Amino acid sequence: MKYLTPLAFVLLALTGCSTAVQSQSGTGTLMAGSGVTTGGDDHPGSVAVLLGLDPVRQDLKLSSLQCTLLDSLRSEYKSRARKITAIGMDGEDAALRAGWDLRKLRKKYNERALAVLSSSQQDRLRQIERQQLKGNLLTSPTEQQLLGLSANQQQQIAAISASKSSQIAAINAKYNNSLASSFLKDLSLHNLQNQTSRQMLAVLTDKQKESWLILSGQKMALPKIKDPDAQTKSVFEGY
Repeated sequence: MKYLTPLAFVLLALTGCSTAVQSQSGTGTLMAGSGVTTGGDDHPGSVAVLLGLDPVRQDLKLSSLQCTLLDSLRSEYKSRARKITAIGMDGEDAALRAGWDLRKLRKKYNERALAVLSSSQQDRLRQIERQQLKGNLLTSPTEQQLLGLSANQQQQIAAISASKSSQIAAINAKYNNSLASSFLKDLSLHNLQNQTSRQMLAVLTDKQKESWLILSGQKMALPKIKDPDAQTKSVFEGY
């Protein structure tokens, strides 16, 4: 079986797939640190997590001071997110409340992380988000407006996103509290993320797809997994 690369795992965290909270009743799933399935978010993933990746930091040419500030923000974010997630495990009502709290927390720390960057670094980060999140980023109102999505296209994106939410709930319920199946769970979520991305990109017209490729900018260089000099530690610190 082909294993997942570290970047693939962290992308699950970026879109909230691997941090969903399943209530004890089997319903009320929420996405920790993600707004992908709720709509209205320009950054449907944790910017703090993305900026913790060494390849991203190298591409953006972040200074040592910027990295120090971002490390502090990410540490705070993870600590608070874990506390909220733990509270969300106490039944369906708690899960729903925790969902709102987690989305507010993610938005707050996304804004704080972006404030550390210069305007040019923010522009480049957006290109990297398009490259890594791919079609999943089309839930962003700004992206929809930028590409000129019609009302019908926006409805299709919303329907795909809602379907993804239901499927995430089913996957988490299937592998709930099963440590031995954690790899299969992550693999299922990773495949779902790729499937959702393809479905959302398929909603675009040929002209919009061309614009999307242009907006994605130059492809970010990633270290080879077998490269002994490649620093991948920060990838796993994103959870």
